[in-house]
Amino acid sequence: MSSKRIDFSFRTLIYHVIPYWICTLLFFFTTTAVIYFYLRQQEQVKVQQQLHSFQAVYNRQGPSALQLSFLSPSTVSGSFLRLESPALRLVLISNNRPDPTVPLPDFSSFSVADNLLWHSLQSGTHWGGWSVAATQLQDGTTLQVGINSNASWNLCKNLIALLTLATLFFLLLCFIPARIAWKRAEKTSRQLAGKIERLDPGKTDPMQSASSMNGGEQLLVQAVNKLLFRHRQLTRELQESMDNVAHDLRTPITRLRAIAEYSLHKEDDPEHLREALADCLEESDSLLSMLNTMLNVAEAEADTVKLKLVPLDLAATVENVLDLYSILAEEKNITIHFRPQPDIIVLADQQRINQVWANLVDNAIKYSPRGSTITLGLTKNDDTITLTVQDNGTGIAQEHIPRLFERFYRVDTGRDRSIGGTGLGLSIVKHIIGIHNGSCSVESTLGKGSTFILTLPTATTKESSRDNL
Repeated sequence: MSSKRIDFSFRTLIYHVIPYWICTLLFFFTTTAVIYFYLRQQEQVKVQQQLHSFQAVYNRQGPSALQLSFLSPSTVSGSFLRLESPALRLVLISNNRPDPTVPLPDFSSFSVADNLLWHSLQSGTHWGGWSVAATQLQDGTTLQVGINSNASWNLCKNLIALLTLATLFFLLLCFIPARIAWKRAEKTSRQLAGKIERLDPGKTDPMQSASSMNGGEQLLVQAVNKLLFRHRQLTRELQESMDNVAHDLRTPITRLRAIAEYSLHKEDDPEHLREALADCLEESDSLLSMLNTMLNVAEAEADTVKLKLVPLDLAATVENVLDLYSILAEEKNITIHFRPQPDIIVLADQQRINQVWANLVDNAIKYSPRGSTITLGLTKNDDTITLTVQDNGTGIAQEHIPRLFERFYRVDTGRDRSIGGTGLGLSIVKHIIGIHNGSCSVESTLGKGSTFILTLPTATTKESSRDNL
């Protein structure tokens, strides 16, 4: 256990030190490049100045004056002058070399037209201390000047070596601020973890951010508070769901038990036993239907629903559902008006979409008074398809609307079961429309009725098939 803890701590320290290492290495490479190119630029300026000076002398006085000009004090020490044409070859070498150990140039190893910086002029070598510049004169003669740059080359190497040692030292030194930052972050995490552990599980009140916390720590506290809020919300929903499930399951199970117990006393009455079995079968179907509905909602919430997308005429699907509920509407003397736009085709799962229409129409009929009217509309805009279901029934209070699509949520908080239902219908509607990339909303006024609004996006066959995969 201790070795794993040490390994984890060391890895954490490395993660914290990496940004410091990156900054140090960037500084090293940037400084090295600046030193290297600056010293090269200085050598190039010096050799170009010498070249222009000798070129001016040649143009004014000819080659005979170059020797006197080359021996003047203004000439850089440790330099050479090379003048070459088909009829002339002149090589002048300075005797006051700053570093006698540097060999003289081997003029046969490089061309008279070469321009070189920090280059060795000896055969078989590549780096050295000579900088060379050449130009073509007006009469076709080539003038080449070189200066001994060994001092600047050595200075560049020494500076880079020192900078490398300093970088290695600072790479090791980076562990100090990295460890400080790591310990600070660990301390903050431990404090937050301690506060979370001390929270009352029954209350889960939000954490208070201290004024001494930095921006990142306050964001972490906000994230924890969001989790606590979601935890309270899920706990409340779970408790309400369990209460509703217990109530909804207890009623049919109690009836099953009562029917079975009563039938045990009627052993000599086959007709009564047959009726009892039929009642048990009906209650079992009710239980099975409720459990299947719960499984459908859980499947939709887990995003594991497999859609069978086919082109559907939405108006035709709505009319099919209305045919099924026409008898129920006639029993309450309810008139249903359906006003669709023509030719609204969308890729959707027919069984799931029919389930949506059935839930909405069933609710509208249940909560509408006798002799009322239900109006359905189906319209298509540029990128959305909208279905509205409007009734003039009991309506919904505004405080219930935000939770209307929650699982097992019932507006009839007094547990009035005269209308019936499991509280799962609208939850199913929301999730089926959601997996079709649509949305649900409701507008309602208590005592005047409600309007459910569903929107589905228009999509091409290719796009819908990709989403389904």
